[in-house]
Amino acid sequence: MEQNVDTQHFESIVECEDGRMFTTSLIVAEVFEKEHKDVLRAISNLECSPQFTERNFALSEYTDPTGRKLPAYRLTRDGFSFLAMGFTGKKAAAWKEKFLEAFNAMEATLRERQAEPVEQARRRTIRERRWTFFSPREKMSTANVQALEGLIQMEAFIQGESAESITRHLCREMNVRRLQDLQAKYFRQLVTRGLERLFAVRRWRIDEPGAGDSLESMKKAFQGLSLFWMRLSGYTEEEVRNYVLNRCDADSLDEFATEKDMLKALFVLWGGVANHSLETGW
Repeated sequence: MEQNVDTQHFESIVECEDGRMFTTSLIVAEVFEKEHKDVLRAISNLECSPQFTERNFALSEYTDPTGRKLPAYRLTRDGFSFLAMGFTGKKAAAWKEKFLEAFNAMEATLRERQAEPVEQARRRTIRERRWTFFSPREKMSTANVQALEGLIQMEAFIQGESAESITRHLCREMNVRRLQDLQAKYFRQLVTRGLERLFAVRRWRIDEPGAGDSLESMKKAFQGLSLFWMRLSGYTEEEVRNYVLNRCDADSLDEFATEKDMLKALFVLWGGVANHSLETGW
């Protein structure tokens, strides 16, 4: 646990949206090794004023792997501090320090962005546009092509299609014969497109026929998403594998022998990609 605390990325425990920092009851439950229902109960039992609760505990919801909408909370720095007062022990103390460091780091980053002069921000925007529209016709690197192929495998699993079909459609859309012919400047656009399609899929269940939920398709999606994360972040295959095994409390990928186990590993992997890839600046 102490090693996990030391190596945890700030972005994985504190998030930012519209300039507002927060953590969630789900994150708190995970890192403090508590049941989420117990964290929700602890929040509801806090003896703070209604005004403080309204400012620092925002009721939200999340979708569990079965598709159910369940309640959760977004906590500000003050809200987290108030809640964490009741968490005791050496490990809990280390995590409380890590959370407060993360809030402070996020706040410093926001201040730097807000302090950026208007003219400097305008010039940065112009440079980004020039890079997009006037960059040379450089072909996409092998690593980026492999990252796209990995993302396509995950999309194929979610959409219930074949990776070959999705690749053909993408190549027709981009007017190329193969992924290796894509220009380097389109990498960000195509990754964003792929992620948007993952979030725009229809609702499905593990026992729904034809939803691409066979064990073999899950394994291909897992391998593809692992490759995508490795190419995007620079993490090694061993680091990605260890991340999944630690989160699933497993010793080997061979333990994911059923569709249910493999689906859990896949969602853990997806959570890692979503929480730990922004720092790469792709």
